[in-house]
Amino acid sequence: MNTSVSKTGFEGYLKGIVERSEKLSYYPRTRGWGFVLTWAHRVAGLILILYMFFHIYTLSGLYHPARFASKMKFLHNFFFSFLEWALAVPVIFHALNGTRLILYEVFGVRDDNLMIRQVFFLSAIYVLTLGVFILMGNQQVSAALFWVMLTIAGAMAATILYKKLWHTENSVLWKLQRISGAFLLPMITGHMFFMHLNYKTGHDVETIIARMSSTGIKLIDFALVLSVFFHAGFGLYTIASDYVGDKRFRGGLAVLIVLVLLVFAYAGAKLVFSI
Repeated sequence: MNTSVSKTGFEGYLKGIVERSEKLSYYPRTRGWGFVLTWAHRVAGLILILYMFFHIYTLSGLYHPARFASKMKFLHNFFFSFLEWALAVPVIFHALNGTRLILYEVFGVRDDNLMIRQVFFLSAIYVLTLGVFILMGNQQVSAALFWVMLTIAGAMAATILYKKLWHTENSVLWKLQRISGAFLLPMITGHMFFMHLNYKTGHDVETIIARMSSTGIKLIDFALVLSVFFHAGFGLYTIASDYVGDKRFRGGLAVLIVLVLLVFAYAGAKLVFSI
């Protein structure tokens, strides 16, 4: 796969910076940009898995609203707001680069230069726009309309990929991982946007409980929990399969991954239906 990026415009400037540094250019020069993007994709995924664990732990405070409100008050400062904004980088990169891989693997899109440009260009737009919403912090949107549109988009993306992939010879788990990724692309990126389009939705305990009490939101959140943890689990297993040679150790690692993710998935599902 040709993942070289032409030296034109802003991309050429960035590539020039990388090439002038022996350490930064080592892997692009020896392994190619495909290797770099693959590892960046996996690192971003690992960051998001850790965040999901933290997110479920934090939301578990909703069982005790006063304690949750105290946590939110503690987290309401510049440092944590910056971390919340910075999380948009791995979220959008993992989502868009995953889309690039799906387009390459499933739809035969081979213009790597164009696709890599779009990943970085759209990522920059997303991160900067989210930063504006965080700074504003006073806007309101219709939760019902937003989530209906987002769920329709996610279901359509998953259905298109299902029809394209399901009768291929790839393993069922591989196909489900790609389909879940298509579903999560609009859902997770939209989820982060929604939390800042309406600030109280992600930070005010009464607003959060009211939103999560809706039957429709419960079903959407449950679908998100199942999709996120399956997608994460298969991704972790793929990394283990690539780098762990011993079959017994790899099998034990797979069991550990499944157990840990099941525990957090159960905690997430219980939270969805208990609030």
